[in-house]
Amino acid sequence: MKKTNQILLILLVVGAVLLLYILRRPFELTATGLFNSTRTSVPAMWTHQTELSTDELSNKSTKTIDQFANHTQREYQPLPSSVIDRIKVFVLFVGHARSGHSIVGSILDSHPHIVIAHESNILKKTYYATSKSYLYNQLWKSSYMQASGGLRTANSTKKGYSLAIHGACQGSYQSYIDVIGDKKGDMTSTIFGYNSKRFQNTVNKLRSIINVPIKLFHVIRNPYDNIATAVLYQSFKFLHISAIKQSNESVTVNPNVIDSQIEAYFYHYRAAEGVKLVMPDHETMEVHGKDLISDPKAVISDMCKYLEVHCSDDYMNVASKQVFGGESKTRYKIKWEDYQILKVQEHISEFDSLKRYIDFDY
Repeated sequence: MKKTNQILLILLVVGAVLLLYILRRPFELTATGLFNSTRTSVPAMWTHQTELSTDELSNKSTKTIDQFANHTQREYQPLPSSVIDRIKVFVLFVGHARSGHSIVGSILDSHPHIVIAHESNILKKTYYATSKSYLYNQLWKSSYMQASGGLRTANSTKKGYSLAIHGACQGSYQSYIDVIGDKKGDMTSTIFGYNSKRFQNTVNKLRSIINVPIKLFHVIRNPYDNIATAVLYQSFKFLHISAIKQSNESVTVNPNVIDSQIEAYFYHYRAAEGVKLVMPDHETMEVHGKDLISDPKAVISDMCKYLEVHCSDDYMNVASKQVFGGESKTRYKIKWEDYQILKVQEHISEFDSLKRYIDFDY
C-alpha cells in the first residue's frame, strides 16, 4: 500500500509539472494532429547608434514589410532595372511633425510617374547602402505596402484617418517612374540637428549612389497650430484630443509643456533651414498647408512643375480631392500666456518663410 501511494504521488507531481508546462507555452494544432509551439518575435528598433552591414540592414528593414505583404495577400515585384535607370529626380522632405507632410506625400505618390514612400527613413538606410537599386526598392516597397494595407488604404484606422486617394496611382506606377523619394520630414531635420556633419556626409553619399538631382519639400503649417498640436499630444490621450478638437472650448495645460514645445518647434525649424543650405542642389519648394487647403490645384500644379513632371487634368482632379475642409486651428484649443505668444512672435521674426504667421489670428 505504501509503495502504491508513492507511485500515485509521483504521478500527481509529474502531472502537475506537465500541466504547468502546457499552460505556460502557447500551442497550436497542426494538420497532422500534433502540437507545435509557436513564438512571436518583435523586430529590434534601428537607431542611429547601430551599425549594420547592408545585408543585415536589408533583412531588418524588410522583415515587417514582408510580413505585412503576406497579410495583405498581394504580390510584390521589385522594380526592374529599366525603371530604376530612368528615374530622374530624388525627393526628400524636411520640417516639423504634424505639419502636413503625409498629405503632400500621398498626393505626390498618387501621380502615375511618382513614387513617394511613407516614412521609410531612407537617410538612415543610405548610411549602409551600396546601390540605388536597394534604395529605390526600399522606397517602392514602402509605397506599395502603404497602399495595400497601411495609411493609404480607404479603411485605415491606425491613426484615425486615411490617406487614400480613390482612383489614383498610390502604391503603383504606369510604365515608368520619373521621381522617387521619402516622406519623413521631421526625421530629416532631427538627423541634421543631431549631427550636421554626418547628415551632410550621408546626403553626399546618397547623391553619389543615385547620381540624380535631389529636391527638397519643406511643408509648413502655422507655427501656433503646430505647437498647440504637439502640446495636446504630450498632455492628453488620443480620445481626449479628439474630444478637445471637436469642442468649442480651450483647455488649460501645464505652461511648462507649452514652453518646451515652443523651443522644440523652433529647434526643428532652424534645423530644417540648415538642411536647405547644405543640400547639394540647393533646391527647395516650400509648401504651406494654408495655401494647399485654399487652392489645392494651384499648389499641386506648382509641385509638378518643380519636379518637372506632367500634371494632367485627370491627376489634378483626383489628387485635389484629398484636400478638403478648413485648417485645423488647434491654437485655439489651448490657453496661452501672453509671454508665450510674444515668444513665438519673436522666433517667427527670424525666418522670412514664417513671417506671414506672426499674427496669432492669421
